[in-house]
Amino acid sequence: MTRLTEDAVKDIPSKISSLDHELEKRLGMDMRNFACHAMNVAAEKINFSDYKAAIVPVTSGKGIIGGFSRSVAAAVETMGLRSFVTEACDVAGISEAFSSDADIIFMADDERFIALNTKTRSFSDNIWSTAKGYVTALRIAEKGLEGKKVLVIGAGRVGTEAVKILMKEGAAVEVTDILPHKAKALESGFAGVKAIPNVEQAIKDNRLILNASPGLISGKLIREGAVISSPGVPYAFDDEGEKRAKVIIHDVLSLGVAVMTVASISLSLFNVPATEVIAEKVIP
Repeated sequence: MTRLTEDAVKDIPSKISSLDHELEKRLGMDMRNFACHAMNVAAEKINFSDYKAAIVPVTSGKGIIGGFSRSVAAAVETMGLRSFVTEACDVAGISEAFSSDADIIFMADDERFIALNTKTRSFSDNIWSTAKGYVTALRIAEKGLEGKKVLVIGAGRVGTEAVKILMKEGAAVEVTDILPHKAKALESGFAGVKAIPNVEQAIKDNRLILNASPGLISGKLIREGAVISSPGVPYAFDDEGEKRAKVIIHDVLSLGVAVMTVASISLSLFNVPATEVIAEKVIP
């Protein structure tokens, strides 16, 4: 996962309700219904209050991001689950989560952020869940993606997963990256994907954009009426870009966590007999 900063997540617990409202205003559904929609699960089939989630702080690598665990807990609570941050970290925290009979354990280091389902011994992955969520947001905002040209900015892990999901949506996918060889690798790896070496020109030429890059984007590059789904951190757009775009969907953390949560619950709901999976592989 992209390593977040304390400043990026510090306001999430206090602003989670407004983030939920903003998503509903832009896409016509709140976070819980959106995440269920992304996973093709009817929200009324899940009793979210039956599930208990533990968030375990992890100290490996560069250490704990201040406020991250509490922010994840706030996002999970918005979905209707009972959640708590373990007092202990690392292995002791995992032990505490199991001892507290948690159904789902959220934990992240510098490289990976997962939601472990303790009943199925399977996990949902934040990289895939974030890509799935933002492709879904783009599809809802555009009222369908089949046969439409979509530009993915950033050929990293989220961008790569977004390319795969967009192809399943039937979109005509272009990809660009400040390191052209990374975009070219996706073009070589997936039939039908087109790599665009000039990032600025690619942005100018596309109305539908999934931005999975941490780079800032000048508003003068944004087409009038652009529909943009942007998991990239930090927020990439200036005032001019916001004025030109029809809609920009962006959230630092909550949207990806919401999809992770529904994916992890669905592992229990559908009784998937797997030991470690990314949700895409197991959810009907």
